[in-house]
Amino acid sequence: MAYYAAKRFNYWGQLGILAAFTGAGLVLGAIASFSPLMGKIDLFGMKDPAEAMKKLLVPENAERLRWSQFLSTLFLFMLPPFLYAWVCHRKPLLHLGFTQKTGIAAVIVVILMMLACLPVVSGFQDLTEAYPWSKEMLQKFKAAEESYNRQVAVMARMNNFWDYIVAVIVIALLPAVFEEVLFRGAMQSLFSRWTRMPVFSIVLTAIIFSAVHGSYLGFLSRFALGFVLGWMYYRSGNIWLNIIAHFVNNALAVTALYMYTKPGEKVDPSKIDESSPLWLVALAAAALVFLFFLFEKIIQKNSDRPGEEVLLPGYNFDKGPFNNDFAAPTVKPNNDSWR
Repeated sequence: MAYYAAKRFNYWGQLGILAAFTGAGLVLGAIASFSPLMGKIDLFGMKDPAEAMKKLLVPENAERLRWSQFLSTLFLFMLPPFLYAWVCHRKPLLHLGFTQKTGIAAVIVVILMMLACLPVVSGFQDLTEAYPWSKEMLQKFKAAEESYNRQVAVMARMNNFWDYIVAVIVIALLPAVFEEVLFRGAMQSLFSRWTRMPVFSIVLTAIIFSAVHGSYLGFLSRFALGFVLGWMYYRSGNIWLNIIAHFVNNALAVTALYMYTKPGEKVDPSKIDESSPLWLVALAAAALVFLFFLFEKIIQKNSDRPGEEVLLPGYNFDKGPFNNDFAAPTVKPNNDSWR
C-alpha cells in the first residue's frame, strides 16, 4: 500500500511523538491496571512481589485481572497510536488503515493463512526448545513461561459457554485490535515510510512485537507470526484484515483451552503446546506460501504503490519530511481510499 502523511514532522519527530505517547501509556496503563486490584494487593506492604502475585492469581480474582489487563493494554497499545496519528497526520484513521474496503475473499484467505501458520509457529517453538541452552538459562526461560501460563490460566477461566465468550473478547479480540493498531498501523508504517525498505521494516517490527510479549522460548514463533501479519499489512494496507487474522490466531488458542478443559477444572495453557511433526510443518509452510500468492492476487486491485509515501491530494507544504530526500507524489490513489 501507499502510506499517507500530511503534517510538518520529520521522521525523527514522528518516532519521538509515537515513543512519547507509548511511554506515557506504559506508565498510565501500569497505574490504571492496579485500580481493579485495589483491596486485593498491598502495594506498600508488599515484601515479596512473586509471593504477592501467586496470591493474586487465583480464580476468584479472574474478573479483576481481566479488567486490569484491559486497562493496561488500552493505555499501552491502543491510545498511543491513535494520538500519534492524530498529531502527525491529517487523516489519522486513513493513515492507520481503518478506512480500507474489506472483501469476503480476502477475509477467507487471511483466516486460512492463520490456520496454516499454526504448525509453522509450532515448528519454530520446537526449534527454539531444541537449541542447546545451558541448564540455568533453560530453567529461567521455563519459569517465565510458567508465570505467563499462570496469568492466562486465571484470565481464561471458563466454567461455561459465557466464560468462553468473555475469554474470547478479553484474550483474543481486544489484544488483536490493540496490538495491530500499534505495531502494524503505526510502527511498521512509520519504519517503512522512513527507510523505504518494507521488508526490513516488517522484520524490525516483528522483532519488537515478539520481544514485547516477554516470552523467551516463544520468541521465534511470535516473530514468525509477526512477520506474516506484517507482510499482510504491507501488501494490503488494510488494518481490518490484520485484526481479523490476529483475532483468529488468538481465538483458536482460547477455543483449544476451552475444549481441553472440563468445567470446574483449572485451565492449563501448556496442554495446547503440542509439537508438530516435520512433515506437517513443511506442508503448512508450502500452503502458507501458496496463500500468500493467492492473497496478493485478491488484493492486487487495491494495492497502490506498496511501501511508498504519498501526500494527501491538495495538501502541500514547504518544509517537512517530503522535501530534500525525495518528492512525494500527490496523485489520487487507485482505490479511491483517500476520500
